[in-house]
Amino acid sequence: MDGRPWLAAGRRTSPAGPRTRPGAGHARVRGARRGRPFSELHPDLRPVLAADRSDGAPLRAGGNGVTATLVGFDVTPLEEREPTGVGRYVERLLAALVARGDTHRYHLLASRPLHGALPTGVVGPVGRRFPTRWLWMQTMLPVILHRLRPHVCHFTNGMAPLGCPYPYVLTLYDMSLFLHARTQPLKSRLLIRSLVPRVARRAAAVITPTQSARADIIRVLGLPAGRVHVVSGGVDPAFRPLDSPDALDPVRRRYGLDRPFILSVGTLEPRKNLGRLTRALGQLRAQGRQEELVLVGRHGWGRDEARRVAEELGIAATVRILGYVPQSDLPALYALARVVAFPSLYEGFGFPIVEAMACGTPVLTSNRSAMAEVGHDAALLIDPTAVGSIADGLAALLDDEPLRERLRGAGLHRAASLRWPTVAERTVAVYDRVVAAAGAARTRLEERPA
Repeated sequence: MDGRPWLAAGRRTSPAGPRTRPGAGHARVRGARRGRPFSELHPDLRPVLAADRSDGAPLRAGGNGVTATLVGFDVTPLEEREPTGVGRYVERLLAALVARGDTHRYHLLASRPLHGALPTGVVGPVGRRFPTRWLWMQTMLPVILHRLRPHVCHFTNGMAPLGCPYPYVLTLYDMSLFLHARTQPLKSRLLIRSLVPRVARRAAAVITPTQSARADIIRVLGLPAGRVHVVSGGVDPAFRPLDSPDALDPVRRRYGLDRPFILSVGTLEPRKNLGRLTRALGQLRAQGRQEELVLVGRHGWGRDEARRVAEELGIAATVRILGYVPQSDLPALYALARVVAFPSLYEGFGFPIVEAMACGTPVLTSNRSAMAEVGHDAALLIDPTAVGSIADGLAALLDDEPLRERLRGAGLHRAASLRWPTVAERTVAVYDRVVAAAGAARTRLEERPA
C-alpha cells in the first residue's frame, strides 16, 4: 500500500447515532490566555475555522448541498511562547485559508492551550499536557483523528503520527537534520531524524517552500518527485516601508538604538552562523567603522556563540543581543537597520530575507540552498563560510548607494509577489488532489471482486 495505511481503510461508515459530545480530548480553545501572546492573530481568523462532523456525515456548506472538505489542521507550532518562522507561517497560512470562505473547514489540532487570542468558538482537540508534543502526536492524536474523521490532515511542522488513519499532507521546510546535523540539537538528531523519513514516505503529499528544499527532500528521502509540491511562504502586509517618526521612534527608544546598526533576525543557534557574522563585524570595526550588530531572535541551543566571539575580539559593547521581540516591533526594526544580514548555513526559505525586502532594507544573505533562490537578484549573496566574504558584502551594502537603491527596488518587487492568498490557494489545491486521489483509491478497492 505504498506505506500509506489510509489507502486500505475502505469506505468510512457513519456511526449508528449521533456521537457524544467531545470530552477532555476536545476542549474548547479559549480566546484569552495568560502568558505571552505568540503574535497579534490575523483578523481573518473567524470561528468558521472550526467544523465538527459530529454525525459522521459529510459537511454541507451554506445549505446549498455543496459537500465541504474537513481538514485536520496542525497548529502545534502555535503552542510556543516565542514562535519562530514556522509559527508565523502556520498562523498566516491558517488565516489566509479561512479568509477564502470556500467549502473547506478547518479543525485545529493541538496538544495544549495555545498562546495568544483565538476567536471565541474555535474548537480543537486540546488535551492534557503531555511531557512532549511528540508523545501526544504519536499516542493521542490518532485516537482524536478517528473521532474527527477528516477528509485530509495537514501536519505543518515536519512530523505526523505514524499511525495516522487518514490521508495527510506534510510540510517539510528543509533537510537541515540530514545535511547539517551538527548544527542541530542532539535530541533532534536522535529522535526526530529517525522519524521524518517514515512519516514523509507515508504522506499523500509533501509541501515545501522552495525548489531548493524540494530537490533536497527528493534526494535525501527518496520521495517520488510528483508527491513533493512547492508552495512558497508569504509576506504579511505589516512588513512595509516605514519612515515616519511616530512609527520608528518608539521602537528606537525601546531598544536604545542610537547608532547605525546591522540587523540579524532568527533563532540564536549555530546554523544561523552568528559567530562568523560577529567576526565580520570585528573586521569592519578594525577598519574604523561605527556600526553595531543587533541580534533579534529567541534563544536556541548554542546561543552564546556570538557573545563569546564578541568578547574574544573585544567588541562585546557593539554586539546587542535583544533576544525575542514582539512581532509588532519587527517592521520598525527592519526599517531602522542599515543592512539586514542573514548569512545562515542552510535554510528552506528564510522569512527575514523577504520581510526585510518588504520594508525596503538591503539584504545580505548566503549564496547557497534556498537563500540564493529567495534572494536571487534582490539581495547581495555571499559565501557564509568565509568571514572575509561576509565583511566585504556588508561594507559594500553600507557604502555603495547605487547598489543599495537597486536592491531596495528589487527587494520590494520580490516581496510584493509573495502573497498569503496565493499561498492558501496553492495549499488548497494540494488538499483537493489528495482527497480526490484517496477517494479514487477507495473506489478501486471496493470494486475488487470478493
